[in-house]
Amino acid sequence: MRSYTLQTPKDEHGQPISLFKANLENNISKAIDQLSGMCAGILADGSVSETEARFFYDWVKKYASYEPVWPFTDILSRLDRIFSDGLISEEERHELKNIMEQITGKGLQSEPSETFSSELPLDSPLPEQIIFEGHEFIPTGRFAFGTRQKVADMITMRHGIVKDGFPTRSTRYLVIGVFASRDWYHTNYGRKIERAVELRRDGCPISIIPEEHWRRFVASS
Repeated sequence: MRSYTLQTPKDEHGQPISLFKANLENNISKAIDQLSGMCAGILADGSVSETEARFFYDWVKKYASYEPVWPFTDILSRLDRIFSDGLISEEERHELKNIMEQITGKGLQSEPSETFSSELPLDSPLPEQIIFEGHEFIPTGRFAFGTRQKVADMITMRHGIVKDGFPTRSTRYLVIGVFASRDWYHTNYGRKIERAVELRRDGCPISIIPEEHWRRFVASS
C-alpha cells in the first residue's frame, strides 16, 4: 500500500506560505500540476482506497485555504459534500475517482492518443435549452464534431454570434470541445474557462457547457 505525507509549505519563520500570493498564475499552474500528478498516482491501480480518499481531501482543504481560486474552490465544494457525514461509501469513492479522472483530463472512454477536457466548471445542472439566435458563443478546445470552423458554421446558421478570444459580459455560452491537451490548464483554453467562471460568479448569465450538450441542440434545431 502506498503511503502519503501531507506537508504544508512554510517560510523561514515556520509560518505557512501562501501558494498564490507571488507570481499568481505561475503558482496556480504549479499547484494544479501537483494536484493532477497526485490524482494520476492514486488512479494508477484503477481504484481509490479510503486512505487515499482522505489524504486527497486533506490536501485540497489545506492548499485551497490559502486563496479561494478556481479550480480548487469547485473541487473542495464537491469533496465537502462527499465527506459531510465523516464517512466515505463505495459509491462516494467511485464519485471521487471520477473527480480525479476529470482533474487529470483522462476520460473513461478515451484512447491512449486522446485526452478529454475537464468537466469541473461546467454548469450544473446544464441549461434546459440553448438559444442560438442573437446570443454570443465562444467555442474552445478541440471538438469531436469537427473543426472549429464547422462548429462556428453550425452556430451562425442558427443565427448565433461566434466570437474568438476570452469571454466577456456579452458572452452567453462558452462551449468546451470534448478533446483537449492534458495540459489544458496552462493554455488559453484553461484561461478562458477561468474567466468564464469569474463572470458567472459575478452574476453574468454565461453558461459553460460541454460539446455533447451543445450538439443535442444543434441536432434538434
